[in-house]
Amino acid sequence: MATLEKIRNRAGILIAVVIGLALFAFILQDVVSSGGSLFDRAQMEVAEVAGSSISYELFQARIDENENLQKLFSQQISLDEQTQLQIRERVWQDILRSNIMEPEYKKLGIEIHENELFDMVQGNYIHPIIQQQFSDPQTGMVNKEYIGMIIKNLDNDPRARAYWMYIEQEVIKDRMFTKYLNLVRKGLYVTSLQSKRSVADRTTMVNFDYAVAPYSSISDSTIKITNGDLKDYYSAHQNDYKQQASRDVEYVIFPIKASDEDIKATEEWINNAKAEFITSTEPKQYVSLKSDSPFDAKYYNASELKEFGTWALSTSVGDVMGPIFDGNSYKLARLLDIKMMPDSVKARHILIAPKGQTQQDYAAAKSTADSLLSVLKKGGNWTAIANQYSDDPGSKEKGGDLGWYPSGVMESTFDEASFNNKKGDIKLVETRYGFHILEVTERGKETKKAQLAIIERKVVPSSHTTQAIYAKAAEFAGVNKTYEKFNSYANANSLTKRIANNLLQNDRNIAGLESPRELIRWAFRAEKGDISTVFEFGDMYVVAALTQIREEGIAPLEQVTDDVKIKAIKEKKAAILAEKAKSAMKSNDINEVARTLNITVARAEKVSFSSYTLPSAGIEPNVIGTASASVEGKLVGPVKGNNGVYVLAIVSSTKEDGDVTSEQFRLNNMYQSRAYYEAYEALKTNANIVDKRYNFY
Repeated sequence: MATLEKIRNRAGILIAVVIGLALFAFILQDVVSSGGSLFDRAQMEVAEVAGSSISYELFQARIDENENLQKLFSQQISLDEQTQLQIRERVWQDILRSNIMEPEYKKLGIEIHENELFDMVQGNYIHPIIQQQFSDPQTGMVNKEYIGMIIKNLDNDPRARAYWMYIEQEVIKDRMFTKYLNLVRKGLYVTSLQSKRSVADRTTMVNFDYAVAPYSSISDSTIKITNGDLKDYYSAHQNDYKQQASRDVEYVIFPIKASDEDIKATEEWINNAKAEFITSTEPKQYVSLKSDSPFDAKYYNASELKEFGTWALSTSVGDVMGPIFDGNSYKLARLLDIKMMPDSVKARHILIAPKGQTQQDYAAAKSTADSLLSVLKKGGNWTAIANQYSDDPGSKEKGGDLGWYPSGVMESTFDEASFNNKKGDIKLVETRYGFHILEVTERGKETKKAQLAIIERKVVPSSHTTQAIYAKAAEFAGVNKTYEKFNSYANANSLTKRIANNLLQNDRNIAGLESPRELIRWAFRAEKGDISTVFEFGDMYVVAALTQIREEGIAPLEQVTDDVKIKAIKEKKAAILAEKAKSAMKSNDINEVARTLNITVARAEKVSFSSYTLPSAGIEPNVIGTASASVEGKLVGPVKGNNGVYVLAIVSSTKEDGDVTSEQFRLNNMYQSRAYYEAYEALKTNANIVDKRYNFY
């Protein structure tokens, strides 16, 4: 029974332990998964502003919203890279401003009442944004009726609603910041004492003699600098070494160039195509199907046709020239036509643009254009019709007159009609803008011109060549895993090595590389000495080495040792020269001091406290300040300047006229104008912004 009791007790303990372990495992799993989600959230943080985390999801959602608005307003299906970058930066600045300013608005009780918003939009105090968007270009007056119509129809027009909500938010943001700024400006005031001091600083002029013992008179090699000297100077001047996060990289390029085999293959292709080109009954279509460049229907004179010019104007229609090689491509040319044509024409037009993107919109525009064409051909008043119907704002008020223009500046179909139509012909031309009723009113002097069908075959690297170059780059990156190997291999094999220093987190450009953003992002994820994988930028492969890392804040001493050493040496020189100057200043004659120190005396005239430079000496604020505060007839110094140690003798001082009231007004305006920028910049500094956009873009 005792044994049985022991088993029962131990079983109870075992069950308790098992249950405890199971519970612990369950809790641990929850903690781990929670920790993982926390870690994921940290990874998805695009910035931290004033203690608030800005998630990638929020940032990207705002970007998407702005891109959609841009597409909506511009009626574009897609946006180019430059526009996307501008939108991304605009969203970033907007998020910064809202996170920095909204807590300030809340603390100060700054807000916008609905009546105030109405007044800025439709009332008596129209906001500048509304004025810019809804003013009549002729009168400059805001069309309040049009604004009211837009607001009434917001529920019926999603595009107008999106546009209006965007404008309204911009008005509110601008007004809130203006209120905050006005509070700051009201707190800025220039006292009469400040004004008097400023006038004195600007109008009190001193004339003085000075002798300077230059730092260069002592050789650097004679100055002994210890580690303690470096640490002491660094500790005393740490604020001089504040820095942004930046990186230095060295990189080797592997140009993706066509090989001799590629050139030979291209030459064979063009030679094989020549026979077909000569016998083709549709040379224009043949060019469109075979050439690397599209068919150009324009007529050119001899100088414009370059290598084909002399031949084209002296041969027969149907003749073929080539192939010729220009270093980048092989070309075949076939003469299609010769015409006498002007270099420029004068014309007028009436544009009827579709009101939308549907087939019905295009059909309606075409119908209107056909009707107007018929009226004009029967003698209708061109000027009156252009003023009433044309959708080209640049020419409608001039009766549709386009003036003189050369070939090639207009849309291709418009250009072709302009130069092929006779003077006085009225025809309908379609372009991407709509339907144009076109009349050529004058034709310039005509010259002989040729139309060519040109087959161009560009010499480009084949896939085999590209793969061989990539393999070479990949081998280089794989074998040279350290910077020492990277550097020595590149030098030994005469590889082109380039340097990109002081790259910032959100930089997007490196001279000589096409869209190198991925290289910059890699540099901020890598460790010093790391070697990258192979990047492809345009027509080259790149392998990079990270050579320097600078973190934001105070640069460590080892990173700025060279600069610290130079300045520490300069300080020791200043101390030595100052002692020599003190000894020489036992005489109260500056000329005697100069002879003792073996230096010369110079004269500075009309120097005020507000002066920036010392004549013949450069930027010397310590010298200027000391001279301005010194009295006549007394030897002053030694003064440690930027270029050396100075001894001064004040010769005389004069005071020019100055108006305290005007100076007070000037200073007040200066402070008011600085407030706009500096108030926000001060808040930005206090917000401790941590920018992590480089992890995502």
